[in-house]
Amino acid sequence: MKLSLLRGPASGLALAVATTVLAQPLLAAPAGAATGDPAPAPARTGTGWLATQLTDGIIVNSGYDDVGMTMDIGLTMDEVGGDQALVRQIRSAVSSRVQSYAAPSATERYAGSLAKSLVFAQASGANPRDFGGLDLVAETEARVLASGPSAGRLQDLSEYGDYSNTFGQALAARGLSAAGSPRAQAVTDFLLEQQCSSGYFRIFFTGSPDAEAQSCVEGAGDSGTDTDATAFAVSQLAAISPRPAKVDAAIERAAAWLVANQRADGSFIGSAFTPDPNANSTGLAASALATTGRCTQAGKAAEWVAARQVGPQPSGSVLAGEEGAIAYSDEMLARAQDEGITDGIRPTWWRTSVQAVAGLSHLLGSVAALKVTSTGTEPGQAVTLTATGAQTGERFCLTGPGIAGTRSVAVASDGTLRANVTLPAAAGPATYTLTGRDGAVTHTVAVRSASAPTSGAASVAGVRLVGPSGFREAGSKATLDVLGAAAGARFVLRGPGVADVTVVAGSDGALTRSVALPQATTTATYVLVGSDGQVGDQVRVLGRKKLKVSALAAKGPRERILVRGLAARERVRLLVRGTVLANGRADRKGRFVTRVALPAGARKVRLKAVGQFPALRSGTTTVTR
Repeated sequence: MKLSLLRGPASGLALAVATTVLAQPLLAAPAGAATGDPAPAPARTGTGWLATQLTDGIIVNSGYDDVGMTMDIGLTMDEVGGDQALVRQIRSAVSSRVQSYAAPSATERYAGSLAKSLVFAQASGANPRDFGGLDLVAETEARVLASGPSAGRLQDLSEYGDYSNTFGQALAARGLSAAGSPRAQAVTDFLLEQQCSSGYFRIFFTGSPDAEAQSCVEGAGDSGTDTDATAFAVSQLAAISPRPAKVDAAIERAAAWLVANQRADGSFIGSAFTPDPNANSTGLAASALATTGRCTQAGKAAEWVAARQVGPQPSGSVLAGEEGAIAYSDEMLARAQDEGITDGIRPTWWRTSVQAVAGLSHLLGSVAALKVTSTGTEPGQAVTLTATGAQTGERFCLTGPGIAGTRSVAVASDGTLRANVTLPAAAGPATYTLTGRDGAVTHTVAVRSASAPTSGAASVAGVRLVGPSGFREAGSKATLDVLGAAAGARFVLRGPGVADVTVVAGSDGALTRSVALPQATTTATYVLVGSDGQVGDQVRVLGRKKLKVSALAAKGPRERILVRGLAARERVRLLVRGTVLANGRADRKGRFVTRVALPAGARKVRLKAVGQFPALRSGTTTVTR
């Protein structure tokens, strides 16, 4: 089991599990509550067992309140989709103990514990600026070195020394980014320095923060390979939105390292100190792999973890009542089957389960009874693939035309899997594959147009149809260009508002057509039909929308504002009486969060948000101070 030195709430120094599971309620997440997809039954059973281990919302570990592990359980339940009322109970229990856990005195401030508390407060819906009497944003910022070779590095304030490491650094990168902190970039940059040339992240920083070199050096004693640190860093970095290109590149390199180090049976070892496969490392890796689109590899890792989970027990079994608990290893599971989960080893089961159970969200289902159907055959059409015959929460890996890599899709609570895909713009067979734990099923759509092309149409080989990039206003005009056509070539243009119009290239091969875009928000698909198929392009159209603007709980002079209802990557501005206070782009869920300093003096301020096209897309709120 991966342990590292963190601050203990009862003693000055204690050995505690360094990792926590990924939860992304206000950020991007791969599964569970964040996506609305139900989790597979083993994941739900696992969080159910963890819930039974709480006493009034807290884990009592060897006589003391284990606040850090309790936060981990709350984050796990939020990710998997557990009882939100219980998450609120955990939040209440933790809030009264967070100071003793993370900041017990003016001279004792523990960076990793503060960063974990910050992420937990954000994920559980608490005000991170005032949680248990702490401004967790400011407290975490205060633990960040501001200058020198270690700028951005977390550092404990403690008479016992500094035990900051990559786990806490990753949490701080996520939490401070979500808070809009000016320290977030430096913290993230220092975290990226801990990535080694092979792609993995090391656990421990360079011994002295004053040393000129602060990066990983493969082969050095403080830079050993580590699955847990790598998987955890990937999951936390993936929760940052929007992400710079260098962060995406780091995530991709780390994911590739994980894939290369996964064993044939799906398992992972931890490090040189934990050289045998274990559920901690494998569960964390499953979540990280799923986050990066490695659906098949994540499913294999989840299946390995599931085989170490306590299943249904007969009456009188020594494991009766322990259903859902996850064993660290085969040896630990065998011991528990003989002796039960005794008090002496129960904390180890807690730590294993809390780190591994989210990985079970990515269990793949059986394809044996899957029946797949689809709607529509028109080239470029958005259609729905529907599959029945699987269990609620089971996942499958979807590949096919227009899908980058592998997409993870889940069976909804009604027992039906639905996946939206866009058919190719050219006519012909389009084959989609759903892969499960026991094989794969395919479904082929015969892509063809409902009407034949005009007689005498030219070949579309080597021809492209190019529409405008970015967003366009609903109802406006857009220009479509045909490139690569021969002089005098004839085609049929088809799309929204265009009813099989014959178009002819000029003597120089040039062909441009203006079209009126739809009046509502949509992705408009246009196709050029020739004698041997079709080519096409899409135009993103934004129509009228009333944006929802909210002032979130915040402490200090800057207000935290949330704008919802935007399109992914849509430009947005916040204004007061025409003055721009903030601008940016929406995340992939259509939300924009920022902090703004409102004009001084007024008790009520009317704040306006405008989207890409202000005349069509705006919203207001009144902030009372």
